[in-house]
Amino acid sequence: MKKVRMAMLVATMALGTATVARAQDPQQQGGRGGRNQMTMLMNGITLTADQQTKIDAVAKKYQDQMQALRTEAETGDRQAAMAKRRELMTKQADEVKALLTDEQKKVFDKNYEEMRTRMQNRGGAPRTPPSSSPSTR
Repeated sequence: MKKVRMAMLVATMALGTATVARAQDPQQQGGRGGRNQMTMLMNGITLTADQQTKIDAVAKKYQDQMQALRTEAETGDRQAAMAKRRELMTKQADEVKALLTDEQKKVFDKNYEEMRTRMQNRGGAPRTPPSSSPSTR
């Protein structure tokens, strides 16, 4: 009986350690967050293969910059890094939106506003919309 308990304890500890290590991996967090954001923005939009290729290229273009700002937010001036990140996210959204048809842009704008509302309702400080917000085009 003691051996079974000990084996279960060791297995539980190993699983817990692996879970904590995975949760602290910034590469996984950044990748998931970026993909989830883009998935939310593109919800209800059917892309052509050409559009998908171009949008993937835009996402890749901003990936390293976003990761650098996440690191900066953790180690330096969090407020400044988050402001830069919002600006970068707006630029990325503008580039993606430029690749869409007029009908797709309407859906994108609706998704963008819904996402902004959700982010503000999560307890973040109310933000003024960026001057080049995709929803204003």
